[in-house]
Amino acid sequence: MFPVLFTIGKISVSSYGLLLSLSFFFGLFLIWRLARAWDLNEEKILDLTILSFFGGLIGARIYFVALHFSLFSQHPLSIIIFNRIPGFSFWGALLGSAITLYYFSKKQKIDFWMIADIASVGFIGGLILSNLGCFLGGCSVGIASKLFLAVNMVGEVGKRFPVQILESFLFAFALRRLWSHSTHFHERGRILSSALIYIGVIKLLTESLKANHNEGVYFSGVLIILGIYIFYRNSKRNLIQDLQNFVKYLTSLFTSAQTRKRALALIIKYCYNQKTSISWGLRNWQVSLKKNLRRLNVRFSYKNN
Repeated sequence: MFPVLFTIGKISVSSYGLLLSLSFFFGLFLIWRLARAWDLNEEKILDLTILSFFGGLIGARIYFVALHFSLFSQHPLSIIIFNRIPGFSFWGALLGSAITLYYFSKKQKIDFWMIADIASVGFIGGLILSNLGCFLGGCSVGIASKLFLAVNMVGEVGKRFPVQILESFLFAFALRRLWSHSTHFHERGRILSSALIYIGVIKLLTESLKANHNEGVYFSGVLIILGIYIFYRNSKRNLIQDLQNFVKYLTSLFTSAQTRKRALALIIKYCYNQKTSISWGLRNWQVSLKKNLRRLNVRFSYKNN
């Protein structure tokens, strides 16, 4: 799409690099807000976030080089000089940031589950903008498609499905759900487990829509299983008992009219609450925008009736 946004002299500003930087600051902002809301040491939390970010970058590059080692065998300096052979791996970034966060949280004697809950919200927030950067920069391209929303991608023949936009939208939905839970009381590790499940499910749904989909399916399954394990480990709930209750509930949906009515009422209530929440958010955004414009002395012209 637009791999280079603009050029200043001999310096080119890439769309992916810019949005990757914005994704870092957006994730950092979310983490800072949660740290303040939970009355935590903001300086230590932000230090851990920055260390985890660089750990994720290193892990992403190492994993990418390992997958495409033949490209670097003739030019080993390209491993650290990104302009020659650019590329990062999402799974390497996730693994690298997790290892870095775990190591330094233990070293600084900070509860890992608490900081992981906060970091997972910032990580998903960053994925929203980084996927938009991938869309503009032409990485993680989708499969060839003839749909009306298919677009041309840099270095690819034919139009491609905008899987990056789809992932960005799904991660925005996940962030909205996680944010509402993270600002209320919850068991430690609950947000992390939900985030892992969201990431696993989203990646599993979109992996088949990507031109190159090899290890993503397996990693997605691992994340889902890991998220479920962390949830039941920290909540002390019984997985077998929950599965039995779920099967009983599904059975009652087919055998009991009263259960079906209750399920329908819950769905209607959920849709109404979501509609109200979105409408309220848009209204607050419009009011805030008008206030800011008035502060900047921006005036609107109105037609006389």
